[in-house]
Amino acid sequence: MELDMNNQTTRVVGIGASAGGLEALEQLFDHLPSDLNASYVVVQHLSPRYKTYMPELLSRRTKMNVQLIEDQMQLQPNHVYVIPAEHFLTLEGNILSLCRYQDMNKANLPIDVFFESLARVQGPNGIGIILSGTGTDGTNGIRSIYTAGGTTMVQDDQTAGFDGMPKSAIGTDMVHFVGSPEEIASYLISWIHSDYLPKEEESDELIDILQFIKSRNGIDFTGYKRAGIIRRIKRRISLKSLSGLQEYKELLLTDPQELLSLQKDFLIGVTQFFRDKDAFNEIYNKVIPDLVKQKIEEGQKEIRIWVAGCSKGDEAYSLAIQFQHYFDLHYPDFSFRMFATDLDANAIEYAGQGIYPEEVALNMPEEYVERYFTKQEDVLQVNKDIRKRIVFAPHNLIKDPPFVNIDLVSCRNMLIYLQPDIQKKVLSLFHFSLNKKGFLFLGPSESVGKLNHLFTVYNRKWNIYRYHEIDSWVSNSAIELAPARERKPDQQKREKVLPMHRSPLKKTTEHLYSTLLAKYMRPCMIVDDNHQILHTFGDVRPFASLPSGEMSFNVLKFLDTQLTIPVGTGLHKVKKEDKSVGYKSIKMQQGSHTIYVNLSFEPHYVNGNLQWIVIFFEQEVLEDHRETLSQQTIPWPDGLTNQRIYDLEQELRYTQENLQATIEELETTNEELQSTNEELIAANEELQSTNEELQSVNEELISVNTEHQRKIQQLTELNNDMDNLLTSTKIGTIFLDMEMRIRRYTLAATEIVHLLEVDLGRPISHISHRLDYSQFLDDIRTVIETTEERVAEVQSFEGSWYSVRILPYRTLENVIKGVVITFFNITELKRVNADLMNLSYVIQQSPSSYLIANSDKVIQYVNPKYLQQSGFTLDEVLGKTIEEMYSHHQDLIEIYPSIKQHLDNGVEWKAQIQNRKKDGDPYWESASFLPVRNEHLQTIHYVMVAEDITERMKAEELVRKTEMRSAVGELAAGIAHEIRNPLTALKGFVQLMRADGGNKNYIEIMLSEFDRIEQIINELLMLSKPSAINIKEEDILVLLNDVIMLLETQAIIKNIRFKTEHDKELGKILCIGNQIKQVFINLLKNAMEAMPNGGDIHIRVKKEGNRFITVEIIDQGQGISENELTKLGQPFYTTKEKGTGLGLLVCFNIMKDINGNMEIDSEVGKGTKISLEIPM
Repeated sequence: MELDMNNQTTRVVGIGASAGGLEALEQLFDHLPSDLNASYVVVQHLSPRYKTYMPELLSRRTKMNVQLIEDQMQLQPNHVYVIPAEHFLTLEGNILSLCRYQDMNKANLPIDVFFESLARVQGPNGIGIILSGTGTDGTNGIRSIYTAGGTTMVQDDQTAGFDGMPKSAIGTDMVHFVGSPEEIASYLISWIHSDYLPKEEESDELIDILQFIKSRNGIDFTGYKRAGIIRRIKRRISLKSLSGLQEYKELLLTDPQELLSLQKDFLIGVTQFFRDKDAFNEIYNKVIPDLVKQKIEEGQKEIRIWVAGCSKGDEAYSLAIQFQHYFDLHYPDFSFRMFATDLDANAIEYAGQGIYPEEVALNMPEEYVERYFTKQEDVLQVNKDIRKRIVFAPHNLIKDPPFVNIDLVSCRNMLIYLQPDIQKKVLSLFHFSLNKKGFLFLGPSESVGKLNHLFTVYNRKWNIYRYHEIDSWVSNSAIELAPARERKPDQQKREKVLPMHRSPLKKTTEHLYSTLLAKYMRPCMIVDDNHQILHTFGDVRPFASLPSGEMSFNVLKFLDTQLTIPVGTGLHKVKKEDKSVGYKSIKMQQGSHTIYVNLSFEPHYVNGNLQWIVIFFEQEVLEDHRETLSQQTIPWPDGLTNQRIYDLEQELRYTQENLQATIEELETTNEELQSTNEELIAANEELQSTNEELQSVNEELISVNTEHQRKIQQLTELNNDMDNLLTSTKIGTIFLDMEMRIRRYTLAATEIVHLLEVDLGRPISHISHRLDYSQFLDDIRTVIETTEERVAEVQSFEGSWYSVRILPYRTLENVIKGVVITFFNITELKRVNADLMNLSYVIQQSPSSYLIANSDKVIQYVNPKYLQQSGFTLDEVLGKTIEEMYSHHQDLIEIYPSIKQHLDNGVEWKAQIQNRKKDGDPYWESASFLPVRNEHLQTIHYVMVAEDITERMKAEELVRKTEMRSAVGELAAGIAHEIRNPLTALKGFVQLMRADGGNKNYIEIMLSEFDRIEQIINELLMLSKPSAINIKEEDILVLLNDVIMLLETQAIIKNIRFKTEHDKELGKILCIGNQIKQVFINLLKNAMEAMPNGGDIHIRVKKEGNRFITVEIIDQGQGISENELTKLGQPFYTTKEKGTGLGLLVCFNIMKDINGNMEIDSEVGKGTKISLEIPM
């Protein structure tokens, strides 16, 4: 046989401890290696009033990483996790989840909560350890881990400081090992590293062990799968430090307790409320409605359910709640009866109470919890109306008779532990138990296999099957008879253990014999001398049915009521006369049909004593029945029988009268006892509550005391550290009490205050010092009175500076117990600070902009001038990068790459650039960027220094334009003078030619061109020499209207409209009227020429205070690009095909001469706006 029992997965070891647990934990981790590939979770009862030092204390005992658990922390191998105070802890996969206590006034059981989650997640791999502590926390958790197939260990009461928790856990009889923390560590290492594998030649020993358990306790585990059996035996072998099966077999022969422990390990009890929720939804939504419909058709209102292998009752209650909920909502008059059975009597007892931890509520709808459970302290109990409908009973599914007339059989996750032949046997029994159209509910990993002729698939995903009727019911395998009576314990002790080895031939013969009996034997029942059914053969369903109410195996309760009298009489007669008895042609009514039954009773004796009675049932065929009637051999009923019935009725009546009297006496006594019991329960609850509170307080005191001992050690070390600190520190420190007496001082304090060792205890006022600090003593008194800190910078008589801080001396309880005075020499700091302040003043008040950025080019400082110049606020600049500040406008994007390249190369960058303010206004600055290096030549900062040169650039531009205009004027004067004289002569000759009758058209063209040349000459002359300035007050509206009237005819031809808007009261302007008209004419003609398709020209006149009148001329023309705008006003620059570029230049000069201003704004495709400011 080859079975791989090695497990290389990471184990989770749960460790529960309370009072005295710290010492046990330290001993445990002292002896555990740091590479065992396990995660350790310590659940310790901790006081919420004090900070826990458990992780620090345990980290001194192990090389593993010790952590205080945080919510949703992931487990890692070879780590130790400690639960925080006031929290429950659960394991979900490999994640630790925390939940704060909801009620601090009740006894919370965090160890139970974690162990139960550990059992659910880890199953047979889970390991639970209980160490020293009081109370019972951890007991239910140990049960859960044991039931799930995990390993449990408990500290013995000899080494435990407090044995409450260990004794309670040991009392469950579900503990695999008990010992000291050192021994637990040794066994834990042995168990995890165990690599025992059964050898081929040890197969017989394994069979003998199973047979020995069967012979002693009547439980046959040979039908269980071999791998699971081996895994549990391996654990026992490891815990007992044995070498193999032979040694373990010898141990079982001499140690009954070990035999019992092994048996409990074999019993598998993994269960959960609503396990596989989708499967239970299928039951609720489809199976239950089908059963109800079937019962309505049959005229019945009760559904019978059998939950086989119910363990602790989780799934039984899950089904019961679903049935009850469905009936409550849809069929209130319906009810159900459930039989929940299991081989484990302890599990049955637990299930009968219906009490479960609060965590089960997480696996079911909230409505079910509120409706079908009652909350009791920290547990939930199934309501009584559900519990009374369920009969929990021990039952061996393989050996004991099955229940009959069942509508739903649920056997989930149990068949997977059985061998295939046993699975077939169990499924055949289920088929026998089910009514027609009944349902079978299996686990997700189970199926009916080759017995698909007995069942049809109802839901393949969730393995729900339905009864399939066959011609006759035949058992696929026989069931051995159970002994009539159990042997007494003393009888077992006297029995000699016989060899357990059986030959293969004997096994085959027994199997053949059992099969032949089951197949060819007449329907019969085997009962003991108490009328309890031991076994059945053949199809007895026509004569028997499953009784309702409390479960009983009495044959008279199973039989049809029409057979109870003859069977009871026959059994009585067999025992009385010690011989076989038979009755023929007993009439039975089955629905609308009548049948006749022959009964025969055969006694069986062992050693001369009646052991059991076999009752045979035979249904007569019609011909046999007629022949029997003709022979007149029916002995039933006759006079003797009638007399027997009469005697029994009289005896029953007498017994009933006595029973009634006894019942009345018992009811009276019961009422008195119930009253007394209620008082005792109340008193017990009060005592229990008090006891739990005392236990909790005691545990907290023990934990606090242990931590205080560790804290004293830490304080001693801390005190030594403080002594060394006071001796070595260069900061002068003096400790004073509330009376200003010296308690302690550092050596550095003697340089300022004249202190000696003998001055301890003297008032500080008696001691002189070297400081120019007349308020020294007064400040000390003020701090004592107000508890407010005092800080002063004072100078010594030698010229050194000190920072003196006077603080209140506070204890951990925040009580003032004196003052602490510190003296720190800040002479050098003052000097450096003065230098820094001077530098800071220079930068802050500098007329230049300063920007300082770190090595990542993130701005850390700018001076006020920078903010004023850029228009940004300090918050908008700090934290930004240089790139962000010098790339926020299109004009700057091309500049920054050059800046970055220079700075990255450690080279200064310098240039005059046109920057943009926050609002977009341009300004000119002369900027310089340079890196700042430390002593290691590493760049640590970048500095930008910039000077606003906007006014200088404007002045230079003005000078440039002035010089240009002057040059243009001189040029214009020369040109005009040279052209005017010959032009005058040419114009005169043309006029003579017109007078002489020359070509009129040609002459008109020539004259027009002469006029145009003359106009250009006039403009040149206007530029060349300043005209006599004769400024006077003019009405701007009159001047404007004259110009509009002059140009209106041309505007109409070009489909252009002038739209004028003006304020009511404008006042007079100071100007030269004809020149202003010239400006208006030039500007309006330009606007008209820019609108070849017509449109509107808006003219707005408004008063700006008492200084200026503003005129805005807005056209809807083609617009002027930004590049062309900068060139307007330059001599001979024009955007028109036939323009000279002198018109706008004249306008600029006219506005300058009258101290006015002209600005041009334009956008391509939208038009141009010209703004004039004319002084008043």
